[in-house]
Amino acid sequence: MASRGSGKWALVEHRHHSRASRVYRFQILLPNGTSTGLTLKDPGEEMPLHDFLNHIRTELENVPMDGGERRGIDWSGDVYLEDLLDRKIDKKVQFSDFATKNTNILRLQDGEGFVRTFENMWDLTPPTELLQELPAEYSTESALADLVDNSLQALWSNDKKDRKLIRITIDQEKIVIFDTGRGMDGSDENSISKWGTIGSSNHRVFRAKGIGGEAPYLVPFFGMFGYGGTIASMHLGRRAIVSSKTKESRKVFTLHLSREALLEKSSSKLSWKTAGGIRDPSKEELTLSPHQSFTQVEIQGLNRYLGAAKLQRFLKDIYFPYIQYDEDNGSMNTRRLVQFEVNGVDLAEILENEVTITNLHSCAGPDFILDVTFSCTSTTSANSQAHARVKCVYFPIVKGKESIDSILEMLRENASGVKENFDKFSRVSIRRLGRLLPDARWGPLPFMEPKQSKGKKAELLKRCCKRVKCFVETDAGFHPTLSKTDLAQHDLFTKALRCLDGSSRSDSSVEDVNVDVHRVGRSLSCTQLEKQYHNWINNMHVKYDVEIDGGDNDHTVIINPSNKERLGISEDVEVIRVYTSVSRKGKTWKRGDHLKIQPGVVARMKSNFHSLKSIFYATLEYVVGEGLAGDICAQMNLFSRSIECSDNQGCLLEEGPDSMRLNIQESVSFPISMIDNDKCHTMEDDSWRQIRRKKKEKAPACIEILRNLQGNDLAIERGLPIEQVIMAGYKNPHEFIAVILPQPATTCSTSLLDKRYILKDDEIEMEMEINHLPGSKDHLRANRIYRKLKKPSSRDSINGLYIFQLSEVSSIFTKSGVYQFIFSVRCKDSSIIKHETEITVRPNSNTRCWQLSSVADCSADNAVVDIRLGIPVRCLAARSHDLYGNGIPFLDVHKAVITILDGDDFLAQVEDIEVELSSDSLTLNIRDFLFKTSKLDIIRPKYEAMLKISLSDNEFSHPCPFMPGFPSTINMDMSLAWEKNLTPGEVIDDALLEVFDHCGNHVEEGTELIVRIIGLSFVDKHGPVRKVNSEGFVDLRGLLRVINGFGSQACLKIFRHKKEIFARTFQIAIRNLKAVKVPQSCQAGTLLENIIFEVSDSDGLIDESIHGPLHTLSIRSNELKLVEGAQYAFERGRCIVSHVPVPREPGRVTFVAYHTHFSDLETTIQIPVYTLDLVPVKGENESEPICSYPTSSGSSQNTIPPSQLVLSQSNSLAANIMGKFSDEIREIDAEICSQEVLIKAFDSRKRALENDIVDLQDEISHTAGSASGAKELTRHKIEENVGTAAAVLCSRQWFRDDVVGIVALLGTVADRKMSMMLSVYLGEDNMLAVVCKTLAAANYFEKYDADGSVDVHFGIHQEAANLGVPIRKRFPIICLDAIRPYTGGLHLHTKQKPLALPFPHSKGFKGFAVNMINLSPESLKISTKNGYGLRETLFYRLFGELQVYETRDDMWQAIPHLKNGAVSLDGGIIKGDGLLILGYSDPEVTFPVVPRAALDVEEDDSEYVCTRIKTMHAQMDVVKTLENRIKAAEEQRQKLVMERNEKKRKFDEISEVLSQPSGSGDHQLYQ
Repeated sequence: MASRGSGKWALVEHRHHSRASRVYRFQILLPNGTSTGLTLKDPGEEMPLHDFLNHIRTELENVPMDGGERRGIDWSGDVYLEDLLDRKIDKKVQFSDFATKNTNILRLQDGEGFVRTFENMWDLTPPTELLQELPAEYSTESALADLVDNSLQALWSNDKKDRKLIRITIDQEKIVIFDTGRGMDGSDENSISKWGTIGSSNHRVFRAKGIGGEAPYLVPFFGMFGYGGTIASMHLGRRAIVSSKTKESRKVFTLHLSREALLEKSSSKLSWKTAGGIRDPSKEELTLSPHQSFTQVEIQGLNRYLGAAKLQRFLKDIYFPYIQYDEDNGSMNTRRLVQFEVNGVDLAEILENEVTITNLHSCAGPDFILDVTFSCTSTTSANSQAHARVKCVYFPIVKGKESIDSILEMLRENASGVKENFDKFSRVSIRRLGRLLPDARWGPLPFMEPKQSKGKKAELLKRCCKRVKCFVETDAGFHPTLSKTDLAQHDLFTKALRCLDGSSRSDSSVEDVNVDVHRVGRSLSCTQLEKQYHNWINNMHVKYDVEIDGGDNDHTVIINPSNKERLGISEDVEVIRVYTSVSRKGKTWKRGDHLKIQPGVVARMKSNFHSLKSIFYATLEYVVGEGLAGDICAQMNLFSRSIECSDNQGCLLEEGPDSMRLNIQESVSFPISMIDNDKCHTMEDDSWRQIRRKKKEKAPACIEILRNLQGNDLAIERGLPIEQVIMAGYKNPHEFIAVILPQPATTCSTSLLDKRYILKDDEIEMEMEINHLPGSKDHLRANRIYRKLKKPSSRDSINGLYIFQLSEVSSIFTKSGVYQFIFSVRCKDSSIIKHETEITVRPNSNTRCWQLSSVADCSADNAVVDIRLGIPVRCLAARSHDLYGNGIPFLDVHKAVITILDGDDFLAQVEDIEVELSSDSLTLNIRDFLFKTSKLDIIRPKYEAMLKISLSDNEFSHPCPFMPGFPSTINMDMSLAWEKNLTPGEVIDDALLEVFDHCGNHVEEGTELIVRIIGLSFVDKHGPVRKVNSEGFVDLRGLLRVINGFGSQACLKIFRHKKEIFARTFQIAIRNLKAVKVPQSCQAGTLLENIIFEVSDSDGLIDESIHGPLHTLSIRSNELKLVEGAQYAFERGRCIVSHVPVPREPGRVTFVAYHTHFSDLETTIQIPVYTLDLVPVKGENESEPICSYPTSSGSSQNTIPPSQLVLSQSNSLAANIMGKFSDEIREIDAEICSQEVLIKAFDSRKRALENDIVDLQDEISHTAGSASGAKELTRHKIEENVGTAAAVLCSRQWFRDDVVGIVALLGTVADRKMSMMLSVYLGEDNMLAVVCKTLAAANYFEKYDADGSVDVHFGIHQEAANLGVPIRKRFPIICLDAIRPYTGGLHLHTKQKPLALPFPHSKGFKGFAVNMINLSPESLKISTKNGYGLRETLFYRLFGELQVYETRDDMWQAIPHLKNGAVSLDGGIIKGDGLLILGYSDPEVTFPVVPRAALDVEEDDSEYVCTRIKTMHAQMDVVKTLENRIKAAEEQRQKLVMERNEKKRKFDEISEVLSQPSGSGDHQLYQ
């Protein structure tokens, strides 16, 4: 914080604002070591100190303090405030001295002393879960480098005159990192809390400045992930103290971190705060930083100690260009950008690091340098441009030795841990912004590998190319890994760099990257790059490679040796020369010379390199060089035989079928450079013999096993037993200790161990093998149970001990038989020394137990005893064994008695059973016996009993299952008189079958029986197979429905395995249907009204149970015009048919009335129909009647006048007209009545269906609350999109293994608005898109004819044709493997694993759409071949970084922060840059809405829900049909009513005319 003059009290820069409202924020540091915040709004210009202190006290009362007891604050004493300039405020607080944009820090003093550390001073709240989720490759070195990165970045903002120093001090307890950077204070913009807040690095904003510029891009803006502060320090140790000061501040601000405290707070929902303080800078700090700004990080309680020397080499390699910069063209001197020190040593003076050693061995010739620019136009790329400088350096062969081999030898001597050889040497090293990426040890880039494969020139070029190492300098356009140890492998620019070969790249994923290669200012094509690189290689080879002389005598040439790895030569070497002598340093070294080789020489022993730790004595055998005479050899090696090896173990030059062969055997190879380095000398024969004699005296002679008696000084715990015969279960030995004794000690091993005679040779390994012979010692097949190879170790100051730990072996001394302990040593002269000990183990009869089996001569583990009544036991095998499974033999036994017991209850017994023993007397076979008993219900339902076998000399018991026999008889509950009570449609409530075996025991639970029924049906859908319950019953109560008609029969049969064991026939009740009050005849065209039908039983009583919606009456007739589908309800056994229309023609009408559901219950009715004839009747002047009714006999005697209608002869015409009108009105009335009956029937049916639909909706709604139900609703909507590929897939379930499903079904959302908006955003095509894993699966959907048309007889088109709905339009298919996935981080601590996208901090932000799609457990398991899930591929492809907001207003305000658009829950949509989607629409297909808690529910109800939905929709279709019919019937009725009214009007007019006096009436009637 900056002081703006002596007259100001402000701790930070203060500027006046013209705002009406002012808010001042303070942080008060209290004298009891705590702190509190205080916010004052518009306090005025000044405030008395007393009032200000009252605000502080009020704040302390409102905010509870964490922790234990603390001392109180003396508010009544001399209380005052101090600022960071130690200025005292004791009267008034002048607010004009403080800033409103920052937090002002004040210290409160009460005269009782003061502390320097304050709890909860700094707030580090942002995501603390990262503390437990470090990068997978994060190491101690990576963490330390992150802290040094922070220091280097801080130094880069210094002025030119300011000192740039990074000083590191390390010991066993702590590590201190000090830098003279710009420092931090308590201001908001430069707060020290940002150092400790994860992900809030100030340096990340400068990363764009690191893109471009000149190589080697020394702009250390490394910050990317925010791990460099808290994460790095807590990875190194348990506690950290950060101290920092800026130039402007007078105080040093401190921040205190504790790993335990942070982890405890990170697991809670509390804010993450840590302690801090303020102090004065020390003299040392001001001396190290003359410009008075610095930062120091002190880490205590180190998790791992890095040695100072190792740390020096590591940091020198990582930051080499910053430590010594040699690329200034205008100066020949090395420029030092930053001064690095580790424990007082300047890193510029360190020469043992890898980079320095590599530079020293490089050639002095020109380097091959390329300037490469990468650019990308893809919208998904984080950067659009990146730059790299590729510098190839040649490392020549010098005096026959590769410079790279020299580098590797020096690194091995410096204990750098390098395991590479010449062939596997890293050919590419990468720096980013000058910082080495230590794990980026790549193989050659494509342009560095020669394309030719044959010819001498090609071989030479291939060999020379291996002498090149490429140093790549990259800028900030390249992305590193989280630990900054390598380039991010999935980054497009990283892939493009790996594919660098001019213009052609084999990786299709980098097609969007443009690569521009320049050399010396000129652009190069692929061909030009390859040509210039090869020319440079050839020039470097000619100028700098130095050949070595060959041997002095004739040599043997071996072509393409088969043992190249053993010879230590590269795979591409095809010729070697074998010499018997070589001249070196003025001396001839020949075959047979005795050599004395000094320690430190690197030797190749078999396939590994070893640095000799002691003097090595050997005999020279051959000298081997690579290539032909005159060629440049990569290396010449001396092959020598150790003094401890015999002659036949050395090198052999053998003649093979095609060429010579050099068999190395046990020989060791050394580089010829050891002669040049004076590390090898020849020996005289006397000296050689003396050394050989000493070696022989120390050679191994025998192996001794130390037992407790001998090893009492070693405290051997449970070693090899002293006894030769032991019982099974002997305590398992913990360890065996063996020693090798030389020849002088072969007779000294019978007493206590003599330490002097123990052979101590770290190169001799001992093998221990433990074998078990199950039978006798002569058993042919021994089982190996343990084998281990050990090197010597020490214990209790005794060396040369071979200690074999047996904790991993658990079966020693548990199985009977012979145990062999074989110890063997292969000496250096190939001789083998063995020691063998045998221990015999007998079965332990003290732990005897029994096993039973139902298979003779077989272990009980192979066949379980199963005894069942009625089934003879063919064999019962009994075995006696100890606790460890060792068989105990039986004595001579002839007969046995077997008893079945349940506690003290006797169940069954069989006596005098013949028995026999197996050949090994270990198994007692009891054969052919049978149990009978009726007492098994006592042990039901578990049927567990005790089987006791009594022998002549022994008896034993064993638990075993004792099962009842198979079903034999069945009793059926006939408590009700079924023959009188069974009626059609009735559900039988008392069908209970009791099942017994042949002895009268209830059969066991779960026994399956087949129930065959005739005239009955099952109410459930479980079919005819039924199981016996735990009570011994087959419970059919409420499960059988009578389906045969009245008066018929029903039958119930029970089968077991096609055998009938029960049958019962039942008579269904007899019922009669009759009509009551039916007229003898009726007039044509009238109505039969109120016909009563009754259903009666055999006694003539009305059956009142015929009642309800299931009992209706229907009428069929060929003569009557009946309403189609009309039904009449029964009430209490009676049905009243209100009216039936009679035909207009006379005759006899026949109709049948029947029960709608039981058609055999019917009655036939016949009624004669007559007509009303209008005939003349006798008037005053006439003799014939006008109208009469014919009788049934045709006699005129019973004629009935037609409704008192008598017309005179003058009105006969009117009578005919009125009769016609009367008939027409009656016909219309009949039709109206029929329509009303029809409307009533339709309406009744409609109401019943509507009630059923409501019930189904409630049921589906309840079931659809689960994920399966919601998905079934969406699936049904998809099926309604007829003619689409998605509908075909859902209808036919046409999925292959690699077809994942439909987009709409692969995810769910928790909110209906969210489902609507995301579905609108994607559109119907994307929602119905088919998702598959591979392109091969996509190609299976369709294929094409020769002319390019789609083959409709293949794939999904054939399935659509089978459904009768061909696919007429295009449909999208999404292939997961072809999607460029999201490669950022995931939040793995949550079950849904959302993408780790940057939070926009915008108002109303709900989340990213890709993360708001919830995946079921099955969908979370779906992944591509590269391991990416649906969220990283499919949904990131569909949504990208689409943001979701609460309202449109929130979305508009967030437009500057949008990348892939946004949606709002109130209907707003923005797609891409500037594209708005307006209007309104409801998508038909939406994502299923499922609460997240229901995602884990198993989808067991999916088939049921689908069936119920289809049923509901079918009923809704019927309701619509009924509504249409009702509407049509009402329209027809209305027309008939209008027509009747018109007829009636005319009829009334005629009647009125006829009622007038004669004369006038006739005239009007005529008119």
